[in-house]
Amino acid sequence: MAQIQDNGGGGGGKKGRKKGGMPSVDMTPMVDLAFLLLTFFVLTSNLNKAKTMEITMPKDVKDTSTTTKINFKLAHTILLDGNPKGTIYYYDGKLDETTSLGETSLDETNGLRKYASKINSNIIDAMKGLRAEYKQGKMADSTFKRRRSEIRGDKNAHFFIIKWGGDAKYGDVINVIDELKICDVDKYALTPITRIELEALSKKTGIQYKELSEPDPNAAAPQAP
Repeated sequence: MAQIQDNGGGGGGKKGRKKGGMPSVDMTPMVDLAFLLLTFFVLTSNLNKAKTMEITMPKDVKDTSTTTKINFKLAHTILLDGNPKGTIYYYDGKLDETTSLGETSLDETNGLRKYASKINSNIIDAMKGLRAEYKQGKMADSTFKRRRSEIRGDKNAHFFIIKWGGDAKYGDVINVIDELKICDVDKYALTPITRIELEALSKKTGIQYKELSEPDPNAAAPQAP
C-alpha cells in the first residue's frame, strides 16, 4: 500500500520545535493497480465487429456474348430515383418497347420488405423450417449451406431486378439489397435504369429527371436525306 515517508525530524535530541520535513507518497502500488484494471477491461470488453453483408456475385464466363435468360413471369423490377420520402417504385413482368404503362402497371411502396415477403413467401417458409432444424443440431454446416442454396436457387424462385436513376445513391441500392436478403431473396441483378423505364417513372412521379433531357444513346441516328 502507499506510504507517506517523512524525511525530517528533530535535531540532536534538543528540546524545541521540530523542523518540518517534506512528505512523499510511494505510488508504485497505485500504478500496479491501474495496469491490473486496464488489463481486466481490455480482456473482458467486446470490440465492435464490422457489419458485413454477403453478396452473391456472378461467375466469370468466357463467352460474354450470351446473356442470362429471364422468365419475366417471375421477374420483379425495383426502380430507385432517390426521392427524400424513400418511396420505391416497382413493376412485375416486362417493360420495353413492346409494352406500355397500360399493360404493365407501375406501383409504389414504402414497405419493400412487406412486398418482397409476400412474393417470396414460399422460400421464406422453407428457410424457416431449415433454420429450425439447423438450430436443433439436426444437420451439419455443410448440409445447411447446400440445402439453403438449393431452396434459394430454385428454378421457380422469383427474380428481382434493381435499377437506379435520378438522384439515387449507392446507399439506396445497398438498402434494397439488405431488405431482399432479409426476405431470403438470392436471385437479383443490378443494372442502370433504361430510358423507357425512366419515362414511365417520370409519368408516375411528375418529375422531369435530368437523364431525360440528355439524348438517348440507344436511339437510332437520323438518316441523311
